[in-house]
Amino acid sequence: MNKWFKFLYLPIFLLFTVGKAQEKLTIGEKHSIFSKVLNENREIWIHLPKTYTDTTINPAKYPVIYLLDGENNFEYFTGLTDFIARTPYADIPECIVVGIKNTERTRDLTPTKSQKKSPVNPTLTLFADSGGSENFVKFIQEELKPFIKKNYRTQEYSVLVGHSFGGLFAINTFLMHPDYFDAYVANDPSLWWDNKVTIARTNDYLEKYKKFPSQKSLYVSQADNEEQQKNWNSDMTQAIEEFKGIVEKNGSLNYKHSFFKGETHGTVSYPGNYEALKFIFKGFRTDIKQLAKNPKLLEEEYKKLSDKLGTEFIPSETYLNVVLKFMKSNDFKEAETYFINLKNKLYPKVR
Repeated sequence: MNKWFKFLYLPIFLLFTVGKAQEKLTIGEKHSIFSKVLNENREIWIHLPKTYTDTTINPAKYPVIYLLDGENNFEYFTGLTDFIARTPYADIPECIVVGIKNTERTRDLTPTKSQKKSPVNPTLTLFADSGGSENFVKFIQEELKPFIKKNYRTQEYSVLVGHSFGGLFAINTFLMHPDYFDAYVANDPSLWWDNKVTIARTNDYLEKYKKFPSQKSLYVSQADNEEQQKNWNSDMTQAIEEFKGIVEKNGSLNYKHSFFKGETHGTVSYPGNYEALKFIFKGFRTDIKQLAKNPKLLEEEYKKLSDKLGTEFIPSETYLNVVLKFMKSNDFKEAETYFINLKNKLYPKVR
């Protein structure tokens, strides 16, 4: 009897185990968009915030992050944004993440046509397919953004994130088309490109406009990788430092540079993106305990953030629910009444 029970138990156990294994965790969805500008199909990966489909709250609009090199960065980046946007510890608002998968990476992310010759074969031009960044940014601005806006609930605030050539692309877009995005993230950008053409463009921008736009944000990370000791890529290091010096002399821009000791060119994006998002949205997080003493502080802090970023931000309904629960459980009746009224004002019930 015991042996039969053991044989019978095993298949039943496996049946339930297999059934549970079929449940999937989904972090995004894939779309294919035909670009008339690039004359090719482009694959886009989209991650929606956890509250996007929550039917217990009013439909919200979300900032959009456009992530270059999507196939390399999408999986960790979406988890990162979800983690630092969770209530009540949110350092950033929940965001829609749009990962852009590469087809011809060098073509799309470099601003000029390379004339650099191979050191081992002078007849060979390196990066021969380069110089197509203007077409690529046109695709993003005129085709991809309208697609996202049409199909998703988006707020009028967008961030461009890139690494290496992607960082070069982000800075060049900031210089040539500063209004295309509200914030730019460049992780270990390849500013050595084409005899530091981007450094020249930075000086040209300042000569023409005198200062950078005050409500834009630019974050630049720099890797260590012992590259400076080995002189493996000193041109990159020198170019990033030169760019840093120019920007910091013109303090109107919301700018931050971070050097990550011990990080390589290939790993710096992870800590860089974490610090970048916290930097861009600095002032988003409020101390819930302080709100009990001064309920008006929440609106005051969001007003400061909105003025700094040039876009209106308001407390999410999810966060207000957390605040109300805290006030009620701790018997802060005056504060509770204040936040009930604030929630009704910002998120009126549909009758």
